[in-house]
Amino acid sequence: MDLTRPARHSGAMTEAAAVPTVTLGPREGALWVWAFVLATLAGGALIAAAPLAAYVLLIAVFGIPHVVSELRYCDERFSGRSSRAALAIVGVLLFALCATRVLHTYGVIGGGIGGKLELLFGAALALAAALFMRRYRIVGLAAAAAVTFGALYYPYATFLIWAWLHNLTPLAFIAEALEGRERRRAMLWLSVPFFVLPALVALGGLDLISQTLFAHAGADGGSAFGAGYKPLGAFLPPTTRPDDVIPLFQAAVLSQVMHYLCVIVLMPRLLGRGAASEGRLAPWPRWPVFYGLLAAAAAISTAFYWIDFGEARAAYALAATLHSWIELPIFLIALGQGFRLPVMPRAAATDRATALPAPTMH
Repeated sequence: MDLTRPARHSGAMTEAAAVPTVTLGPREGALWVWAFVLATLAGGALIAAAPLAAYVLLIAVFGIPHVVSELRYCDERFSGRSSRAALAIVGVLLFALCATRVLHTYGVIGGGIGGKLELLFGAALALAAALFMRRYRIVGLAAAAAVTFGALYYPYATFLIWAWLHNLTPLAFIAEALEGRERRRAMLWLSVPFFVLPALVALGGLDLISQTLFAHAGADGGSAFGAGYKPLGAFLPPTTRPDDVIPLFQAAVLSQVMHYLCVIVLMPRLLGRGAASEGRLAPWPRWPVFYGLLAAAAAISTAFYWIDFGEARAAYALAATLHSWIELPIFLIALGQGFRLPVMPRAAATDRATALPAPTMH
């Protein structure tokens, strides 16, 4: 990978820094393509046969590993480029938001209040991000206003919209890591697994193929771990009839497959394997050890779901809340150029011997 680029000029100020952008060479690009092809085939087959069971198994096996993987990515990619003020404010708001989810889940806060309060803390995260945006601050303010409106008037619909959008967040992470032609090319190719294929599935394409070739409809497939039709509520209103919305649910689960693939397997490659990031908050282990721990977590999580789906889903909801809401301030600050320029991974330190320190965040 080519991890350097020339210094750039912005107005009268020169920002001389070696910035680690990623170039996906032929081998790396081929790896990504084949990973998505295999995920589409394997995930598509499972989703066509039993979409409800596919969702439950995916979240049981890959839910916790993908949360931890994304938190590591966020820490290594962004913590060292953030000011202490930003880390403190976002951290406090995330703690309050997660505490609200816990109190709501276990009945301390009523259902009519807990969801709205969580969304209002989410709006506060967007407002806090706007404080650290150098440009496009109006976007952060607009996001805060939109989430506040949803919290006050359409909380359930707002959560559903957030659930659908969350599956697309790897696109934003990858776009932030790449530049120029590489970014445009990656976004073009990634539109296939993240937009084109789910759209075809949502229109009934996958169910049509399954019925034509195997005389089997997705609605006829069973669930797993006694979950029944509960998984439909992750992406669709509870009043919908299962037979009417199976294609939409299949599309959401396919997007979830792509999300997990990016977060667990592909996005870590953008960090540079084994390269310790300056300023990271957690002492993450080496990648082989990290993936071994993820495998253990997947086994424990699956056993928990098998024993009690309801309790396991409630426990996972807390982790999912943390990792999904942390994305909002990160994306807004990145859009507003509020992060310091990335530092060069230590693995490439010899390439930046003459580089000047990156400018601090405003």
